[in-house]
Amino acid sequence: MTGLPVRRFREVRALFLAVMVFLVLGLFLALLGVYLAAAAPAEEPDTLWATAAAVAAGLQQGGAPVAPFGQIRLALFSGGRKLWTVGTTPPVAYWPFANKQAWEEAGRPTLVRGEWAGEPLQVVVWPLDGDRVLQVFGPVKKRAGSPSWLRLTVALALVLGLAGGGLAYVLVGRVLAPYGELMEEARKFAGRQQQGAEDRFLVSAFRQAVRRVEQQERQLSARAQELAELAAGLAHELRNNLAVMDGYLRLAKENPTEVGRYLHALGQELQVQREFLERFLAFARPQALQVLPVALGPLLAQLQGRLASCFPQVPVAVEGDARVLGDPTALRVVLENLLRNACEAAAQTPQGGVQVRVTSQGSQVEVQVVDHGPGVAPEVRESLFEPFVSQKPAGGIGLALARRLARDMGGEVELVSPANPTVFSLRLPQEGSW
Repeated sequence: MTGLPVRRFREVRALFLAVMVFLVLGLFLALLGVYLAAAAPAEEPDTLWATAAAVAAGLQQGGAPVAPFGQIRLALFSGGRKLWTVGTTPPVAYWPFANKQAWEEAGRPTLVRGEWAGEPLQVVVWPLDGDRVLQVFGPVKKRAGSPSWLRLTVALALVLGLAGGGLAYVLVGRVLAPYGELMEEARKFAGRQQQGAEDRFLVSAFRQAVRRVEQQERQLSARAQELAELAAGLAHELRNNLAVMDGYLRLAKENPTEVGRYLHALGQELQVQREFLERFLAFARPQALQVLPVALGPLLAQLQGRLASCFPQVPVAVEGDARVLGDPTALRVVLENLLRNACEAAAQTPQGGVQVRVTSQGSQVEVQVVDHGPGVAPEVRESLFEPFVSQKPAGGIGLALARRLARDMGGEVELVSPANPTVFSLRLPQEGSW
């Protein structure tokens, strides 16, 4: 995912990192508080206060001072001069007041802290009558526990927190790496750059893929249905033609003197079958067309000569000329199918004849093929351009093939008039219209 603008993924990683930083910071502050609480001095002022109160009461009553408890030491000062002491005490009195007036206004004992000879002390300053001051000294005790062990615990907790946060950051990156590759594939599939958040872009690309797959499935389904119809029609036509050929063979065996006539008819049937197969292959497997300028006049004249050998009794008249855009081979197939159908219909009537009219209409050229035959039966008009509708020997795929090829060239084949006369129209783009 190198170089990918995965903004949402970077946001996730940054958010996760911020959460881990806050967690580690909170853990650090909590451990620091524990450490400070453990390393702070343990004040035990109750004993000092009790001793100071007892000694002050004895002095004010004129009695001897009460013996102190444990490590507590006493000192009596008057005007800053030490009168007596119990235990080793500082030579100078601790004086927490700015002046005597402040001391008199306080008028009550006070607890202060200090240090003497490198030893931390806590002192109860107890005013007495006159200018005498009783001071009770006690050592400052530490709470149980090793400061070095506490420092090691705090350091270890920080290391573990940072290691956990870093590991989580790396793991999140590895987990999100496939999504970066998925984003790159989604951009390639969608054919556009990402806009907006990654998740919405992925959803959009996925929906586009689903729509494309559904469209391809519909196309494949339609093609499969079409091929199924083609296969069914092919099987039907082959069965009919094989039955006819089998009948000719049977008659030839039963009538040896007429073998030549039956073999000639069998040859004609084989020719019909060959034409049918060639048309079927052209319909089922259309090749890519090459759109080129084509002159209709020479092409129609060539088709006139070919059809004259098959239908000598049907005259074909051509009016007009134009240049169209189309595939020469496909255009020949389309016109030949239209003209052949018209000649077959015209051959059934005494006044039979086929007229071809070429006219230009804006950006299109229209070719009308007119015959005065029996016309198109009403029951087949709706499905005239579907394969295997006609009962003609060629299999009834001529018009279906003509329409398909015309549409591939950007044109259309339609039935303009079903009878009196029958008119089929071919429209194609005129040269210079693209």
